[in-house]
Amino acid sequence: MANNILEVHHLKQYFPIGKKKVVKAVDDVSFNIASGETFGLVGESGSGKTTIGRSIIRLYKPTYGEVIFEGKQIGGTLDKKRTSKLRKDMQMIFQDPMSSLNPRKKVGDIIKLGLDIHYPELSKEEKQERVLKMLKVVGLDSSFINRYPQELSGGQRQRVGIARVVIMQPRLIIADEAISALDVSVQAQVVNLLQHIQEETGSAMLFIAHDLAMVKHISSHIGVIHLGHIVESGPTDEIFDHPKHPYTKSLLTAIPITDPIAEQKKQLSDYHAHRHQYVNKTMVDLGNGHMVLDDGSWS
Repeated sequence: MANNILEVHHLKQYFPIGKKKVVKAVDDVSFNIASGETFGLVGESGSGKTTIGRSIIRLYKPTYGEVIFEGKQIGGTLDKKRTSKLRKDMQMIFQDPMSSLNPRKKVGDIIKLGLDIHYPELSKEEKQERVLKMLKVVGLDSSFINRYPQELSGGQRQRVGIARVVIMQPRLIIADEAISALDVSVQAQVVNLLQHIQEETGSAMLFIAHDLAMVKHISSHIGVIHLGHIVESGPTDEIFDHPKHPYTKSLLTAIPITDPIAEQKKQLSDYHAHRHQYVNKTMVDLGNGHMVLDDGSWS
């Protein structure tokens, strides 16, 4: 579709183990993200969520499939100009805010690094002004510009990571478990911050998480991934109100209920599938953009 900023077609990401074996981390995944939209990718640990994000942003070279960004294929070898543009327009917020920040650099220098690389025409004063403005956007005062990452709390570090990304004004943000390492109270603050920034900039977002409740809050569309396959996708309300795949239902029943009596009476759905059930299966269109994998496990 013309308004899709990102299209992923039949993405596969395999990793060799020894000479003869491979791990099929991602196995035939397809989805689209429209401009300004947040697409939530949800699944348990080890399901392939992070691998998808890293394959899209070219930290991994996909084994097979197409990744189309702004109407152009970004797989394979790109020229210097296209590579530079891609690095400006597609940015990633990593899960661990400490390991993704250089401990030897001050916060101001960390946020400014992208400007130094991609906007050499800006003066030192202009860069400083943009950094200070970005600190304000993410809720940090100007004093943080001279601090080091180890002097900050986890929530403050993640805000610095967000500022480093947003200062580049990317067209697509990949948030890889960006809140999972934070306290619950801080998680809500960071998610609200991401939503505010997205509304201000109009950027699209791939929000990778295992917390369905948080994904529901921030995402307009959801893809449920299991064993490297997307088993169900569609508008957020449709997935939550009318789940079809047993694995999706099992994730939904695992969401805690605030009523302790209702939580105690809740019947948990336990679903275990083998990878061979998903191989060479097609997605069925249920209408309203709701798609489910036809693996014979639902009716």
